[in-house]
Amino acid sequence: MAACYAATVKAILSLPRRSTYADYLAAEQTSESQLELIDGVIVAMAGGSNEHNAIAGRFAGAFSARVPPGFYYTPAQRFWIAATARGRYSDGSIICGKPANPAHDAQATTNPVVVVEVLSPSSEGDDDGEKRRDFQSLESLQAYVIAAQDTRWVKVYRRNERGTWCEQPDVYRDGETFELPRLTRAISISEVYDGILDGSGRSLLR
Repeated sequence: MAACYAATVKAILSLPRRSTYADYLAAEQTSESQLELIDGVIVAMAGGSNEHNAIAGRFAGAFSARVPPGFYYTPAQRFWIAATARGRYSDGSIICGKPANPAHDAQATTNPVVVVEVLSPSSEGDDDGEKRRDFQSLESLQAYVIAAQDTRWVKVYRRNERGTWCEQPDVYRDGETFELPRLTRAISISEVYDGILDGSGRSLLR
């Protein structure tokens, strides 16, 4: 996975012409799949596995029942990352108050409070690497959540009371619960994974 990601970065750096954000938005209008803009390259996002999508769906249900001051947003929500001039998507997010839209993209937002990513083999190096750092550059973000799709654990990177990111994430496993900003109550690991993965991480959907 790391080798594939390194090869992608090398290919990006060797491109003779990089796409502009306007190019990216034009491509999004006609694309059948979601696209991200990374360092001038328009990248199609692969569809998730059954397990990936089911876990993302569990977060959707948990969030929608726990965020009365805000709204849960689906994976269709696009984000503008000003620090790196990238267009990004997540597997789910919480935005409190009205979405903040950059002037050049009325369908993108810049003010999530919580972002969720479900790891997949093709994107793991990005989800817990550059994509995480992209989202952490947004001033509004308080928690970046990563959920495994082949074992039962959830990892949460948190911004502390001083406004800086804790270097090490909190990791939660079976029998534990975790709290997230703006939620009215904690989420249990069993709520995320029961019926999707068994205790050893084997899929129950196949």
